[in-house]
Amino acid sequence: MNQKKFLSNYFLITILISSFIYILWSVKLLNDFPWRYVFTDWIINYEGGYIRRGLLGEVSINLSKFLDLNIKYIFLLIHSSIYLIFHFLFYKFFYKFKKNYIFYILCFSPLVFLYPIATFEAFARKEIFYITFFLFNCFLLIKINNRNIIFFSTNSLVILSYLIHESSLFFLIFFYFSYFIFLKKNNYKIRLSEIIFIIIVYSILLYLLTLPVTDEKISKMIFLIDQNFFEITKYSGAISWLQRSASSAFMFLESNYISSRDILRNFLLLHFLIIFLYLLYINNFFKSEKFFFIFTVFTFLSPLVLFLVGNDWGRFVYILYNFCLIFTFYCLHDDEKIFEKIDKLPIINNLNYNIKIFLTISYVSLWAPKIFYYDKVEIFALFNVVMKLIGYLVKYSLFLL
Repeated sequence: MNQKKFLSNYFLITILISSFIYILWSVKLLNDFPWRYVFTDWIINYEGGYIRRGLLGEVSINLSKFLDLNIKYIFLLIHSSIYLIFHFLFYKFFYKFKKNYIFYILCFSPLVFLYPIATFEAFARKEIFYITFFLFNCFLLIKINNRNIIFFSTNSLVILSYLIHESSLFFLIFFYFSYFIFLKKNNYKIRLSEIIFIIIVYSILLYLLTLPVTDEKISKMIFLIDQNFFEITKYSGAISWLQRSASSAFMFLESNYISSRDILRNFLLLHFLIIFLYLLYINNFFKSEKFFFIFTVFTFLSPLVLFLVGNDWGRFVYILYNFCLIFTFYCLHDDEKIFEKIDKLPIINNLNYNIKIFLTISYVSLWAPKIFYYDKVEIFALFNVVMKLIGYLVKYSLFLL
């Protein structure tokens, strides 16, 4: 078997192993039902009227009633499904590229698959939905040429993303910028009606963000949950965040001390922004349209506003990396040899192959961010996950015996 075929097969094997671990971690999470934060986030619903991030809870509750199945198994079903869909789409999206160590450095960075399972507090958070929606949308952009279908799918996924979690608002520009690149690639002219429609969608979503979550809405929602699922209060986990206004969220920096060390550590975690911008630059992406560079920089940097809102900076870095990765290789998707071309860059071409492999293994396995801005980076992250996995399998194998 030649090296290229081996690397291609290794990609599939790695995706399958990762899918298996994610399912195991989902089952592991279920053992903590209902006390973990994620369950309070997943159960938010529309019983008392519209509440931001309530769509997933509404769907879960109705499925639980329809199937007459405990809500925790509905959570397991939905969460496992979205991770399997993400793995499948990721494989399909990157399948055509010729693979080498550069491919594995970028596509198996700790900020793609490793982070959620290495940092269990970040596992099963709702961002996996809108990351998957963006990946799905980019997949459609390269498979379908009909602009009407693509415009409909883009807006539908934008709205779904927002209804699942309002933090997606800071990443919606990736959806729309990708759509305009689609128009450019297919020589379609931009329609004023589409721009107006996008502005209307943004305006409605911003309006929904300002709607107050009243005590009456919270009380009706909590009563439904208490009577049918599990005990909860207005101070439980994600429920306690619902009554914060959009403006109060920006008081985060006023009430938290952030040292220069915290800023430097998280700034270094954002090294990928330079990498992806450089890859687009050397492959002449910015030459295709004079405003693309400005739009790309703005698209990459605008989500950093989230650092002013919350303290879970590790999650924000993780989300941003996935959007930048998917966006970059959507833009470069026509060149299946892109990773081989990167390897020929003077800065890395002269490195010994064994050194390249060593650096790849080190990069993808020896670190992962934690969830909060003040947390140190976890060292030997992949090794720790493997040891936890072995312990988990031994524990439950003995239990079954």
